[in-house]
Amino acid sequence: MTVTPFARFVKRLRAERGLTIRDLASTLGKSVAYIAKIEVQGETPTPPLICEMARVLRANPVELLRLAKEARISSLTREIDREHSLALVTHTQSQQRRLPQLNVEKGMDKMATVVSMINMKGGVGKTTLAMHLAHTADSMDLHTLAVDLDPQSNLSQALMGPKDYVDYIEDNRPTVVQIFDEYVPTDKRSGSPRLLDINDVIVKKAGYWKNSSLDLIPSRLELSRTLKNPTGKERRLAKALAQVHKKYDLIIIDCAPTESVLTDAAYYASRYVIVPIKPEFMATIGLPLLARSLQEFRLENEDHEIEIAGLVFNHSSNYTAGPEGQQSISEVSDFAVQNGWPICENQMRYSASYAKSAREKAPLSRTSYTRNEVVQGFRRLAEEIFNLIGASKVAA
Repeated sequence: MTVTPFARFVKRLRAERGLTIRDLASTLGKSVAYIAKIEVQGETPTPPLICEMARVLRANPVELLRLAKEARISSLTREIDREHSLALVTHTQSQQRRLPQLNVEKGMDKMATVVSMINMKGGVGKTTLAMHLAHTADSMDLHTLAVDLDPQSNLSQALMGPKDYVDYIEDNRPTVVQIFDEYVPTDKRSGSPRLLDINDVIVKKAGYWKNSSLDLIPSRLELSRTLKNPTGKERRLAKALAQVHKKYDLIIIDCAPTESVLTDAAYYASRYVIVPIKPEFMATIGLPLLARSLQEFRLENEDHEIEIAGLVFNHSSNYTAGPEGQQSISEVSDFAVQNGWPICENQMRYSASYAKSAREKAPLSRTSYTRNEVVQGFRRLAEEIFNLIGASKVAA
């Protein structure tokens, strides 16, 4: 196996600091075999672990992250054929971030891209971002499944409309709750419950357009029961979604702002995480919790790949443009650099149209009195996110 510059750099720094492999492994809480994989076999650690290595080795974390990123790209290059490898020569940096998608375009892995909206702090715009990403994907003819994993069910109401949602719940129709219970509610005809079929909980054509390719797995308040009896339920969402991976191009999961079995369920089901952030006082309060939560999940599930694809600033009021907002952006940016988390170049600019679009059950482009600059601004953000996670047309 080719030794990468990242591996050589780590090995050289370790030697310069007078540390053995065992010393480094012990300090990082890893096995000797794992450190050997990094130095000999070119294994690339997760960004939080890279930052911790930088601290222990007294190295520049940005430089270490850059080398790790190059090593990861190099590893991906070896997995695809010569034609794609040659194409790398002309790729821009933004295109290189799409390398996982090359496999999809070759038909090697026709599976949905799964991304979760997560922040341990509430009120930052997770549901708003999830809703409009889903609408934008729908407008781009990406067959999309939105999953509401929040007992408050705001995404369900925004996509279905309050009246249709209430009717759906009053009819005792299946929701994401049944995925965790693994059975559907009592059948009115038979008088007994039955085992779950994932298609039972999917609301078809939940988007704005008549020929919508946006579907929804709605939530309801009773999902909070799962938090009271979580044992053995964390993998059930991933198991259920695996049944429909080939039917969708993109699966978007809207998460509750808590660390719970629902968060673990989102981790198991997802490949990527997007973190919406409102630049205001205490904006970083949820980020250390998320970093720790992800690190613990990775330590317990080393075979499951999940990464922060990007942080998105949500300017939900004019207040965030002032000094307090700018200081918050600076603090968040510092935290992101320390943890190797990318920040999206495009942002959600302030507009009353976001709230109005939810009331009108419509995408921004069809919301009354929405300025074109708002519509185009979000479109650029959505396209940036889709590029980061490699979302494209793969479903039939």
